[in-house]
Amino acid sequence: MTETDLLAPFDLAVIRTTAQHNKIEEAHLREALTTHQRTMRETPGVEDLVYEWRKQYDDPVLARTPTMFVLAVPPTVWEEYAEYLDFEDATLAAVTAVHQEQTLRAESVDLSGMPEDHVAIIVSRE
Repeated sequence: MTETDLLAPFDLAVIRTTAQHNKIEEAHLREALTTHQRTMRETPGVEDLVYEWRKQYDDPVLARTPTMFVLAVPPTVWEEYAEYLDFEDATLAAVTAVHQEQTLRAESVDLSGMPEDHVAIIVSRE
């Protein structure tokens, strides 16, 4: 599984713009996004992870395509990933911003089902 495979759900323009706006090196942001996607695939796996979130949160799936899931989760999910992956605050802010912006740009996502206090997370499917 290559970086290209793991970053497939994200437009390069979104990554570049987010890196610039968050004053973070694009290479560092790409690495953080790749690490996050790899972690979701390996621990516990995409299908298992989405299944667990479906049980834990009220209908979190905003969109499902053959290549990805887009879900609405509480910010604590991101906080747990930041701690597990040892992301600094700036890295977490940039990674979550990429997920949010990509979600806003996705035509397949119906944001009307997203609770106000939740944030988007995109999970690349294997």
